[in-house]
Amino acid sequence: MITLSTDRTGLARSLSRYFSPPVLPVIAGSAVSWHNTWPRYDGLLWGLCGSGSWALLCVAVTFAGTRLGWWHAHVPSRRRPRLALLSVSVVAAAAVWLLCERLGAPASLLGLGSTAPWLAALLLACTWVSNVSLHTSAATASVTLLALELGPAWTLLYPLAGAVGWSRLHLGAHTPRQVLAGAVLGTVCVALICSSG
Repeated sequence: MITLSTDRTGLARSLSRYFSPPVLPVIAGSAVSWHNTWPRYDGLLWGLCGSGSWALLCVAVTFAGTRLGWWHAHVPSRRRPRLALLSVSVVAAAAVWLLCERLGAPASLLGLGSTAPWLAALLLACTWVSNVSLHTSAATASVTLLALELGPAWTLLYPLAGAVGWSRLHLGAHTPRQVLAGAVLGTVCVALICSSG
């Protein structure tokens, strides 16, 4: 028998799985890159290659760590594995950004691309204190980037970011304070970087 509770848990699991941290940043980064270089298509390639490479590196380390037994889940909740994954994320984001710079990515895209290493570094620093929601941070950062760069109509996606935060609460992965901290970090980091560029 399916109950409302199991329906909610299934929805929460789906939101957490399909909107895990790399997904929305890759989509948002690619869309903004394409928009900023339109009508040329190279912006889409820069966005996909830049954010996609960073995401693939992070996912590869996540899956390798799970297979090697370093942590027990693809989204580790314990502090030590999260610190390791976030450290890899900072290094991978900075390396991909430097590679894009060396390969001649447009300056406007490099400015926006600096969001990834900065946000990952902030989340790493905050994880020393609390288990900040990476899912919520990635979701709000992505929606904020889309809204600031592509127009206010994209703010209609904030309920999706809220649903991702709810999923983390419902699954017991985070406290309300940790979800709120993730949302604030994602939003503020992107807003500061977009306003400085």
